[in-house]
Formats: sequence, structure tokens, C-alpha cells
Amino acid sequence: MKKVRKISNYQFETEFVEIFDGATIEEATQKAHESKKPSESAEVNVTDTRLNKVNIKTIGGENDGSK
Repeated sequence: MKKVRKISNYQFETEFVEIFDGATIEEATQKAHESKKPSESAEVNVTDTRLNKVNIKTIGGENDGSK
């Protein structure tokens, strides 16, 4: 049995939506401003997908030269 390995490279554009709370608007805004990356509870929306490249190679067993 012949096998091939396919590696796909995609680029995703995403939108993260998070809610920050605080005792005041200023406190909630400061928490949002200091956030360095989305939390696990953030809502994620994929807005665009782009296939950059695909690489297919034969693996294992005999290689008869065909791809």
C-alpha cells in the first residue's frame, strides 16, 4: 500500500469578542487595554480563510517515483 503525507498551510483572519467588567467604565477599559491575548472564554469568529500552499510527499514503503 502506498501512502502520501499532505501538509496544508492556511492563513486565518479571526475576530475575538470578549467582555471585560469592572467597578467603573475606566476600570473595565483598563482591563481590556492590558489584555495581551484572548482568554479561553473569548468568542472566536473566522472572518477569512486563505490557502497558502499544499505539499504532498510519498512516505514509507517503496518509492516508485510517482507522486
